[in-house]
Amino acid sequence: MNRFVMIFVIVVVFAAVMLAMQGWYWYRITRQQQEEKELARRLGTLQQDNSASLFRLKQKKDGPNSLGDIGGRIALSLDQLLLEAGNPMTFQALVGRMVVAALVGIVALSVITTPVVGLGGILLAYIPIMMVRSKATKRGQEITEQLPDALELVARSLQAGHGIAEAMRSCAEEMKPPVSMEFGLVYEQNNLGRDFRECMQGLIERNPTNFDLKIFASSVLLQRETGGNLIEILESIANVIRKRFVFHGKVKALTAEAKFSAIILGALPWFVTGAIYALRPEYLNPLFDDPLGNLMLGFVVIWFTLGFFVMRELMKVDV
Repeated sequence: MNRFVMIFVIVVVFAAVMLAMQGWYWYRITRQQQEEKELARRLGTLQQDNSASLFRLKQKKDGPNSLGDIGGRIALSLDQLLLEAGNPMTFQALVGRMVVAALVGIVALSVITTPVVGLGGILLAYIPIMMVRSKATKRGQEITEQLPDALELVARSLQAGHGIAEAMRSCAEEMKPPVSMEFGLVYEQNNLGRDFRECMQGLIERNPTNFDLKIFASSVLLQRETGGNLIEILESIANVIRKRFVFHGKVKALTAEAKFSAIILGALPWFVTGAIYALRPEYLNPLFDDPLGNLMLGFVVIWFTLGFFVMRELMKVDV
């Protein structure tokens, strides 16, 4: 009976913490929507849907850092991650999936082992974040792959006599998402009266990990202040990005063996455990029947999960 009471207490405490973070996020979003509504009123676009406002993307500098609110920082980091991934789901949906994954992990490990070890099930709450982060990484790679063609299209539009904003509109009409959405958003913001520098800074804030977009935005802003041949600059950036693609292909070919070794090392324990369970299941009974075996099993699951993330980071090669 005490076992289930402890599981219930763990679940309630975890749910309370997640709900508190959710409540802080709702309060934050409500304040942002009020500011967006006032800005829309000044621009004469108050009839637009504030939930899809272009100006929702800018994070305020006087946020949780001034309050020292850790929960607020986590909420803003998750919101930024969703923004980088193209908003595949709402913040509420992400938190809901995290809660469900964590509760399933806590209950499963608590039933199999002990409630204390069951706390390790909270690590499963990171799985939805991993999925969103994977989408954000994929979206960033797609933007980088599309960027050379987009920059050349902007350069041709500039040669035809269009301004930079109109050139980005042409790119938004001709290119495919996600680069068309980013360039189109810059054009819409500028067309509604927002300063072009702020529009380009918003482009960088929505894609903070994309170094190529930072170079593009910096080049455009620098050219507007100091002058120069922007067409040649954009063509040079596109050429450099294409050459980097070739270099990345060579790096992937050279590191393929190490990645394959990591995959084998990660799958080997599960394969061996499954083989032992199929051939001699009595060998694994102490892990489930003995309290010491429960403790060992719980630590194995936790450390294996941490090892998976370590190997995942070691497989990354920054060039």
